[in-house]
Amino acid sequence: MKLTALCRNLHWFNLPGALLIALLQRTPVVRVVATTGDYFLSSTAGNVLKAAASTLGALGAVHSMAGATTLSASTPSPASGTVAAPFSTVVFTIKGAPAATASWTIVSGVPPGLSFTALGSTATGVTSGIIDASTLVLSGTPTTAGQFAVVLRAWNNTGGRGDNSSFTYVVNISAAPNSAPTISTQPTAKTVPVGGTAQFIAAVSGSPTPTLQWFRGSTAISGATTTILTISGATTADVATYTLVATNSIGSVTSNAVTLTVTGGATAPTITTQPSASAVTIGSVASFTVVASGTSSLTYDWKKDGMSISGATNATYTIASAATSDAGSYTVVISNSAGSVTSTAASLIVTATSTTAPRLSNLSVRTALTANQIVIVGFTMSGGSKNVLLRAVGPTLTAFGVPDVMANPKLDLYNDSTKVNSNDNWGGSAALSASFQSVGAFSYAASTSLDAALVTTIEGGRTLQVSGPTAGTVLVEGYDAGTGDTPRFTNLSARNKVGIGANILIAGFTLDGEGARNLLIRAVGPKLSEFGVTGVLTDPKLEIYSGSTKIAENDNWSATLASTAASVGAFALNSGSKDAAITVALPKGGYTVQVSGADGGVGEAIVEIYELP
Repeated sequence: MKLTALCRNLHWFNLPGALLIALLQRTPVVRVVATTGDYFLSSTAGNVLKAAASTLGALGAVHSMAGATTLSASTPSPASGTVAAPFSTVVFTIKGAPAATASWTIVSGVPPGLSFTALGSTATGVTSGIIDASTLVLSGTPTTAGQFAVVLRAWNNTGGRGDNSSFTYVVNISAAPNSAPTISTQPTAKTVPVGGTAQFIAAVSGSPTPTLQWFRGSTAISGATTTILTISGATTADVATYTLVATNSIGSVTSNAVTLTVTGGATAPTITTQPSASAVTIGSVASFTVVASGTSSLTYDWKKDGMSISGATNATYTIASAATSDAGSYTVVISNSAGSVTSTAASLIVTATSTTAPRLSNLSVRTALTANQIVIVGFTMSGGSKNVLLRAVGPTLTAFGVPDVMANPKLDLYNDSTKVNSNDNWGGSAALSASFQSVGAFSYAASTSLDAALVTTIEGGRTLQVSGPTAGTVLVEGYDAGTGDTPRFTNLSARNKVGIGANILIAGFTLDGEGARNLLIRAVGPKLSEFGVTGVLTDPKLEIYSGSTKIAENDNWSATLASTAASVGAFALNSGSKDAAITVALPKGGYTVQVSGADGGVGEAIVEIYELP
């Protein structure tokens, strides 16, 4: 039967019911309508069928994905939203399909500011194209008001292949009735000569129209209530920072702070005598003095390790009774209306009243390695040679409740690039067991365990590399196994990939002796790339703990520590880099240094501990 004849014979059907029955069949009439449009378009019944099919297509399947397929949305169509307000997330799935949805095509109609992602994905949302997923999520913040018909197509194969069903989902976006003030054009800093005119200009929007007020520092300027602030006949007294505050019933916003500089009325300060380094014992007076010149009154801001010291605002900064926590690097910023200058750094060393300060006696690093991955630990023995105990503990960690231990760790000791000693299995050595006891290290679980250990003599710098043929958690330890404080460890370090959560880099160390020891502790990531290390941690952060108590931390290092690092032979860090460093004075005891990504990142990093004089 020709299709035109079929159309003539359909006039007595209840049309929506007929279409629904046809859509539930294996070869839907809707498909016939779509593929034989030349016949139906020539008749009135054909037009009706076409319109009805379009309506059903917005509610369910119009293709063979199959028959009674429908779109399921967590918010029924139409969904509503408002410009500039976060849109309530809508989750889309398919009901009635004989085969699970494997991909979607975002065809058209996505409201500006919204986008689609696969459920659970952290990828950037899209407004068109194909997403391989069974479930879609529509989210974002609308930027344009209007009614939007979002057209989606679901496929039963990935990559937009196989049978498909098309759907339309309506989203209504309303205009925001009111909006908080925003500053679209920020004012900029100005420099004028004495007697000149300075203008600060801003552009502000918001509904209702905001009221405006300019401030000099924290003081409102009388009559300054437009987007332009004009200062005529400028003098050095006008040198300050200026801001504009815009306010309406919805909220308030403050512009960037900008500075007015007036030249010709004053000369910037210069330092004629720099502060000098100092070394004192605990409880003694420590003092730093700077001599500067410059017209106009001078102000002083003393800093320790780059941080301002409260109340330290004179040419001389005095510590009446120095404590170990006062050790560090000191600078002073001297300012007047014409500018400012920063002194060179002067270090303060605070030593114990005892003749023997604590020494670094132990370093340990616990980490999880993949098969054949290497963790590197460094030691520097200064003042001669001395015995050290080196251990790579895997199987014995099981006795302490550690899961997934490395079954057979191996350690290799290097002098530069030359391997000078190694051990795979400790073999139950009585001499090693005695050494464990003498340094306070825990015993191995059994004489037949596959843990590694050796006692060897070190002079100068050495590196220890630990790996294993299978993945697992391993503890790397180095102990000062000799007596006396000379020779002694003056630098300990560990390098490994820093992860997140339990996989951050954690290094433990011990100080033995009386009094307190000044240390420089660093977490280096970006600088390692200059030594050929790939995949470095771009923004390391270090935290120092005594037990569970955090006692110090640093994110980005201060350039004032450059001279301190140079004094102990540490390689230089680049000014402004995101490497971390801090000086700290610690009494005897056990400590841990935790290195993580300040921005949540991962990558290679090295933690270093240096003894300071």
